[in-house]
Amino acid sequence: MAGYDSVRVEFRGDATRFDAAPDKLRRAIQLALNTVGRSTRTQSWREIRDEINLKPSYIQREVNFIPATPEDLRVIIYARSRGVTLSQFPHRQLWRQGKNGKRVAAGVRVDVGKGWTELNEGAFIAPIGPKGGLIAERIGKPRLPLEVLHGPSPSQVLNTKLEDIGADAERKLEAETERQLRRIDL
Repeated sequence: MAGYDSVRVEFRGDATRFDAAPDKLRRAIQLALNTVGRSTRTQSWREIRDEINLKPSYIQREVNFIPATPEDLRVIIYARSRGVTLSQFPHRQLWRQGKNGKRVAAGVRVDVGKGWTELNEGAFIAPIGPKGGLIAERIGKPRLPLEVLHGPSPSQVLNTKLEDIGADAERKLEAETERQLRRIDL
């Protein structure tokens, strides 16, 4: 998937053996995969939320999963690798006293994550884009060349946690598959 970072949870085994398997067995494996996929997606939401200060609704829009089907016994949890503007994080405009005694914008303090605050001197909240504006910085001397500042995205955090989440998902899948097989008496 281009532009996405993903975790794949698959039921491993001989694929030809499953072609001849009864529909009941395939359905049990599909249910197990989808249950584990949903819980793993929730776990990844929590891990991302623990790492960076984004609203849960934003994280939930960015991290999703493709459920298993009877023909395709795999679940994919993916996050768009699109950058997140710093204005999505809790931020505050800083001020200082100017030459004539009036206050002048001095920068922006952004609370990116737990114990991670970024102070961008020279940055300001530009009244462009979404409600509340975007945090931007001038590139050169003239007024207009602006650069919109970005922070870490959910996909970057997911990439750092892939191995842990994948190992935990495989462990959960074994237990859930056993539970589903007992449920249908196989």
